Amino acid sequence: MEIRDRRCFDRMREEARLTSGFIAGMDYNAFIHNEMVKRAVTQTLANIGELTRKVSDVARKSQPEIPWPAIRKTRNVIAHDYEEVDFIEIWHTASVSIPELIAVIDRIERDLGEPLYGDREQTRNQQMIVQAIEEADAQDGKK
Repeated sequence: MEIRDRRCFDRMREEARLTSGFIAGMDYNAFIHNEMVKRAVTQTLANIGELTRKVSDVARKSQPEIPWPAIRKTRNVIAHDYEEVDFIEIWHTASVSIPELIAVIDRIERDLGEPLYGDREQTRNQQMIVQAIEEADAQDGKK
């Protein structure tokens, strides 16, 4: 799988996990009356939709269980027709479809046998931080 696709899947999962976190412990009634959560959820769903645009055709075709057109449609409604957003549909997407998407992306990662992207990037960043600390310590030792 191309690195760009791996990164998109990783970022989609990150946004999906945020969505799940925003609604954790809520029912529809609590969701519909919480403007901040509604806005946060619609933004993460729009972000997921935007990320799907960056996934290659090959990667999309290899994952037919992901409802690519529906995700894009949701993004387009949120981005261009916000007053037409159906919050019953948004709730269903957040509470049912998003956990399914997370499960699919987790399976993709398991099938690859290695982290999609984020963990690898985090490890690289950690190595850079350790190197910077060691260099700073070395500089302090020279003084």
